[in-house]
Amino acid sequence: MLNDVLKQIVSNINISNAYYEFDDFDIFTLDITKNSKSVFVFKENQIFEYKDENLILFSNTEFIAILKEILQNEKEKNNTINLSIEKREELILENKKVKNFLTKYFILKVKLSKSYNMVSSVLEACKICHSKHHFIKKSLKTIILNLAVLEKNIKENISRLEGIYTYINTARNEKINKNIYFLSIMSAIFLPLNLIVGFFGMNTKNLFLSENEYGTYYVLAVILTIFFILFLWYQFKDKKELDLDEFSVKKK
Repeated sequence: MLNDVLKQIVSNINISNAYYEFDDFDIFTLDITKNSKSVFVFKENQIFEYKDENLILFSNTEFIAILKEILQNEKEKNNTINLSIEKREELILENKKVKNFLTKYFILKVKLSKSYNMVSSVLEACKICHSKHHFIKKSLKTIILNLAVLEKNIKENISRLEGIYTYINTARNEKINKNIYFLSIMSAIFLPLNLIVGFFGMNTKNLFLSENEYGTYYVLAVILTIFFILFLWYQFKDKKELDLDEFSVKKK
């Protein structure tokens, strides 16, 4: 009778890494591998694995070992990602370019999100199990603490990854703005010159300074004056920016 009820319940369960409470028993589901879902039944202070429509008695030690294996796998994934993030942070601190970051960012973000969802769901399920079953409470306490620490570390890595992404995007936008600014300056310089050249290049009679033997020098002087004025404007315009280091250096 219990097997029939379990079969119906398990077939309707879509969420893994979760704890389900029922009247006569509880169910703890775990994703141990990508393609398999393990179902554990808690009944009368005992743990059973529901496998091939049969209940197999499971010891507390075996169940905790499975949780430890999941914890260790997620730790290793997070440590690998952490090293990758640290490497990119060091490149940024050394003022070096981080190549192909957008692709790597997407891959790392997906991995971290999956790992975070996995750890969070297992942690929540363990907390419920810990509050309901005293016979395994002591063993679960350490698992819960380690899962909580790992969850925090994954969140920190997500935040650091977002920080690198924001920095690179900001630096890229600043570079684009500088290029646009440079093009604007060049346009401001050459537009008046084009007007002058266009004006004096007209084939019309009585052109201004056309009969003056020093006309070319006058036009050249006007052009140089324009260059000089623009140069002075660029040099003396307010370019002071906030320097965070100046607050850490004491004035003598």
